[in-house]
Amino acid sequence: MHAAQPPITAPQAKPPFTGGWFALLAIYATNLGVGILFGFQPPLIALVLHRTGVSSLEIGAITSIATIAVIVLGPWYPRLLNRWGLKKSIAYGILLAAALQFFMPLNTQPGCWLLLRFVSGCGLGLAWIGTEVWLNRIATDHTRGRLMATYATVFAAGVLAGPLLLQWTGTEGSRPFYIGAAALVLTVLPLAFLRRGPDGGADDPEATGFIDILRIAPSVMLAALTAGLIEAADISLLPIYGVASGLSENTALQLITIFLLGNVLLQLPIGAMADRFGRKPTLAVCALISVIGPLLLPLAMSMPALLWPLLFIWGGTLYGFYAQGIALVGDSYATHDLAHANTVFVMVYCTGGVVGPSLGGFGMDLWRPTGLVIVLSAAALILWVGLCWEYLRSTRLARG
Repeated sequence: MHAAQPPITAPQAKPPFTGGWFALLAIYATNLGVGILFGFQPPLIALVLHRTGVSSLEIGAITSIATIAVIVLGPWYPRLLNRWGLKKSIAYGILLAAALQFFMPLNTQPGCWLLLRFVSGCGLGLAWIGTEVWLNRIATDHTRGRLMATYATVFAAGVLAGPLLLQWTGTEGSRPFYIGAAALVLTVLPLAFLRRGPDGGADDPEATGFIDILRIAPSVMLAALTAGLIEAADISLLPIYGVASGLSENTALQLITIFLLGNVLLQLPIGAMADRFGRKPTLAVCALISVIGPLLLPLAMSMPALLWPLLFIWGGTLYGFYAQGIALVGDSYATHDLAHANTVFVMVYCTGGVVGPSLGGFGMDLWRPTGLVIVLSAAALILWVGLCWEYLRSTRLARG
């Protein structure tokens, strides 16, 4: 005998939006656009301002202000995501950054560009956090590592494509700015074909505050800080380390290329390992490799057969900090906390990016050039120790 079915008295509520393959395509497309701008705009700004006689200090401030903008506006991002929803927030952020490209060639004064870069950073930060929250809403425990690894791979490919696009556009006149804006607009178009996107999920009365977000998963936030610190220090100072170690400028610049290539090609294998063996164990292995990698660098500088594989593997595992860290955000926080947790993660990552070059440069000044590798290895060691301590603590608690 079958149990009587209750009468249907009201329409069933729509299930939470998770999207599908086209939603993933749209997210990855916008992520590619943000990556292109990250790789395209800073060198364009630096070269244009350098020709006009602007000091290196001012150029550095203008290029880094976008990162600082994400930190400053961070507390407001969850509210904006909730007000507009993820789809509109991502589109608004990218279209704002694209529109500002048209104003930059009109006035090349450093003060004007400082303001434009700050506002552009605010918009890109909104799109950045919105895409990651959306991915974590789509992902399951069995797919989160690979989805985030693909996300990191697409972003890295965009960063690598930025300088290539700049070589084609050149740096003279307004043309490169307009083409950069067009590239951003093209990457946001797939969002227009999505009928709806998920809400921001930040208005839940049970949502956790920013300080408590840090306390819930400190190792996840430590991964963000370490990733930002080491990545920024490497990209800024690795060529200088190469020149100080006797390499030519061209060869020293190739260090960054190989380092970033490891990021592009190794994220998917790392993501698959994380889905199979666990994200924190995979992150701990990545951290250990990033402890050893910098220490081998002085020995490898005179041995190309060791240098290029070392940079490739070290670069790929280092960028695993961010991809698997953001996947751990999805594992560690409730759905109604994702917007806040993701925002804090990005803010901590950007803080590391601001601190990293200065800390690495300070290390090089104290002990040139070996101080840089000591700083990089020590930062990764702190993360590895933190992960091991957390594992031992959880094991003790499980045993009672």
